[in-house]
Amino acid sequence: MWYNGKMAKKIAIIGVGGKTGTMFAFELKKAAEVLGVGKEKEIEMINQKNFYIDRDGRLELFEGKVVKDTEFKEDFLPDFIFLATKNPVGPPIKFYYSKFKKAKKIPALLISQNGFSPLEDAKNALGEIFGKDFEKVKIVRLVLFNPIQKKEIKNKIFISYSSPIRIAPASGPEGIEDLVEIFKKSHFEFEVFPEKEIKNLEFSKLFLNLIGMASASLGFSVKDGFSNSEIFKEEIEVLKEYVRVVKATGGKFLNFSHYPVKFLAHLIELIPTNLFLVFEPLLVKIVSQKREEKVKDLDEIEFYNGVVVKLGKKFGIETPINERIYKRVLEKLNE
Repeated sequence: MWYNGKMAKKIAIIGVGGKTGTMFAFELKKAAEVLGVGKEKEIEMINQKNFYIDRDGRLELFEGKVVKDTEFKEDFLPDFIFLATKNPVGPPIKFYYSKFKKAKKIPALLISQNGFSPLEDAKNALGEIFGKDFEKVKIVRLVLFNPIQKKEIKNKIFISYSSPIRIAPASGPEGIEDLVEIFKKSHFEFEVFPEKEIKNLEFSKLFLNLIGMASASLGFSVKDGFSNSEIFKEEIEVLKEYVRVVKATGGKFLNFSHYPVKFLAHLIELIPTNLFLVFEPLLVKIVSQKREEKVKDLDEIEFYNGVVVKLGKKFGIETPINERIYKRVLEKLNE
């Protein structure tokens, strides 16, 4: 496949059928040769033309080259493997990259999972496969800001989100010019961060991820939870504890376009919780764009409030509110 007189880059997106994988497969096929890889049930539904993309209210059938995960072969040697599966990332990386042990080139790895563990898990998994040569594998850390919803209605799947797609990629010293070119052609809105900011990128994204978890632990959306003064106080205390934890680690927060995390973290640190009630509408508007009616998923609690609790214990910072929410969600999941 060719684009503008050049051989198109090849991307294998692992996790098509899920929210993130399907969205990226749909958007990136405008500028690259995309192979979607997913679970048997979802791939069959795609082949039966039962998968739809709802972007900005415009409905479109999701189509493309897709295969079941058991059918993926090294014949399709991609330039990038985009891992869009849930945490942990180690097992799928071992499964797919073991196929390239003798390949002439090793695909770059693109990971977008939440939390701090994906990057280290990825390096450990690649190290088990390639030994010291794992350092030759370019790893791109990607932060996605757009909320995505997946609904099943009458045996049809609908993936809905809004445009533009906002992302923040970061990579090592070699740079990611080829990937940036694909993002440009696909009309993504993005900011590129250097390798030295990867940890701070993750700190900043987790700040956004934590907002709404106190509400969700009680079954409320962000909008409804923030309307309750007691839940709102929990939301603020969660962030206050997290800011103290990040400072203890030596990390810092970054501002993104449309998401001034550094500014918000500074406000959270300075303003007492009771006085923060005045800023409730502003906080909802800035960090919960188009998420107000949706209750946040709880199945990644280990990578949200669970991480704050663990880091707090490691660096001697008390995190009682995060621990309360963490335990509350675990009890709910166990039910």
